[in-house]
Amino acid sequence: MELHLDSFMSDGYTSATSAHEWLSVIASAELHHLQVLTLSGCELGGSIGTSMLNLSSLSHLDLSDNDITDFPQQMFHLPNLKVLDLSSNSHLTGSLPEFPPGTALQQLFLTYTNYTGRIPDSIGNLKQLTYFQAGNCGFFGPLPHSFGNLGKLAVLDISRNNFEGEIPFSFSKLSHLKVLEMSSNRFVGPLPSLKASRKTIKLINLSSNKFSGPIPSSYANNGLPNLTYLDLSNNQLNGTIPPSLFTLPSLQEMYLDQNKFIGILDDEAFPNSISSPLTMLDLSYNLLEGNILKFISKLTSLEYLDLRSNNFHGVVDPRMFASLKNLSQIHLSYNIMISIDSSDLLITIPSLSEFRASSCNLSAVPRFLRYQPVLQILDLSNNQIQGKMPDWLWTNVEDVDLSNNSLVGFEDPFSNHSSSSLRFLDLSSNNFEGSLPIFPKGMDTISLSKNKFTGAIPLTICNSSWSHIDLSHNQISGEIPSCLFNNKMNGIPFIVDLSKNKLQGMIPDTFGSECSFEGLNLNGNQLEGPLPRSLVNSRYLKVLDLGNNQIDDTFPFWLEHLESLQVLMLQSNKFHGPIGHRHIPNSSFESLHIISLSNNSFHGSFAVGILLIIIFEGYV
Repeated sequence: MELHLDSFMSDGYTSATSAHEWLSVIASAELHHLQVLTLSGCELGGSIGTSMLNLSSLSHLDLSDNDITDFPQQMFHLPNLKVLDLSSNSHLTGSLPEFPPGTALQQLFLTYTNYTGRIPDSIGNLKQLTYFQAGNCGFFGPLPHSFGNLGKLAVLDISRNNFEGEIPFSFSKLSHLKVLEMSSNRFVGPLPSLKASRKTIKLINLSSNKFSGPIPSSYANNGLPNLTYLDLSNNQLNGTIPPSLFTLPSLQEMYLDQNKFIGILDDEAFPNSISSPLTMLDLSYNLLEGNILKFISKLTSLEYLDLRSNNFHGVVDPRMFASLKNLSQIHLSYNIMISIDSSDLLITIPSLSEFRASSCNLSAVPRFLRYQPVLQILDLSNNQIQGKMPDWLWTNVEDVDLSNNSLVGFEDPFSNHSSSSLRFLDLSSNNFEGSLPIFPKGMDTISLSKNKFTGAIPLTICNSSWSHIDLSHNQISGEIPSCLFNNKMNGIPFIVDLSKNKLQGMIPDTFGSECSFEGLNLNGNQLEGPLPRSLVNSRYLKVLDLGNNQIDDTFPFWLEHLESLQVLMLQSNKFHGPIGHRHIPNSSFESLHIISLSNNSFHGSFAVGILLIIIFEGYV
């Protein structure tokens, strides 16, 4: 007999209190032959109670995806119970009971519960157990050696707990293991040996632990013929990477990043012909040396390649990627001794959408990149790139970061192009001079800070729905375009930094009712006049920095209506007039953490405790 129910929301039973009552009804309904009970996602809440102990024929119980808080340990011992699913009950607390010999359980699911404690040594008595999934719980301590007795175990998921210690050697006896998921714990010592399950294992995830030592020989030399996924990232593994890992016949994803692997992956160590299904390869944040490997060109199924933060050197020949028709992302950043062939090579990588080579040794934008038909993201920041920004970047790419280079200008201003796909552009910390470029319509973020731009801000800056504009630390002059503050942002958070320039005139009184400023920095200019009262429309404003100008006004008590305002910097202006607890109600500026009023002409005294931090050196 089977009973499957999808929801309980009738006849006076409510989701928060119905678990014990409903299960009592079921248990008392003379369903002595009930074998399968599925109550997944029924919004059951509270304690289960002990009434279900009467269901002695029950073999499959699914209470997953509810709000149960307590489950009797005796239920684990029902004589015929083979499948127990308590997963996704985030408030369910408890610990595992002792398991006597002969316990019938074959599948146990506890993922996303608050079960805690140690795994009892008696778990080795579950001779028929095939699935044990207890990820995202609160278990701790070492794993018992008796795990090696679970000869039929196929899936083990104990990820995101607080287990520690070394993996028992008895794991090497598990002969049917297909999935080993032990990530995000505190395991130490060598990686577990998987000799007995080398022909069955398909997924290994041991990431984010403290494993050390080399990769076992049982993992390489074609020892894992059915392995499709291998993640050993974020450990303390060392030694060299066995070349035979790259030729495992079924391996599709391999993550070895954030370890201490050393040595040179020599092309000669790889066979001339490789038939590899590898699609994802991450070797980043290691200590690997030598040239970027030409053998990568033989991984013809590769889609993602990450070699960041190693010690690779030499010239990267883009032709090595030409045969990789599915390659969409290349990450070479933080290899300070490599360069990329800048010849005008007509090479197309048809799927390449993201190329990152920040902090390498580049002196020019690699020319082969202009021929990539779907390139969207380009990061060449922190290099030694000289000359002018290539004109094709305006029209071909969406996200460009060329910051911290030595660029001096533009090959061709955007005004000569009819359309642009550019959304994000970072040219900060270069050597650009002259007028600001014409901004393409549709841009989202631009940073031109720390250059030598001069002249006025072009009115075309108002053609886009920006989220971030940074023109700080230049020599920009003239007035702030009035349209900038009246730009309808459609609720998009908006940050503007025009600080450290030579802007003059008054701050435009054009802050519209639909503006969504979160940050406005006008520090270090030559702005004058009173504060625009329309600033009060910027109801999402968190940071307002007007310091080091010539603004002449009284203290803006009316800014108390900006409930999100956290930082207010007014120092070194011509503010004047009274300020004090008689003028600032205790309920005002409730979110304000930092205020700077120094070098003005205010008078009065502050009430202690109104503001968390008050900077008022030199205030009269």
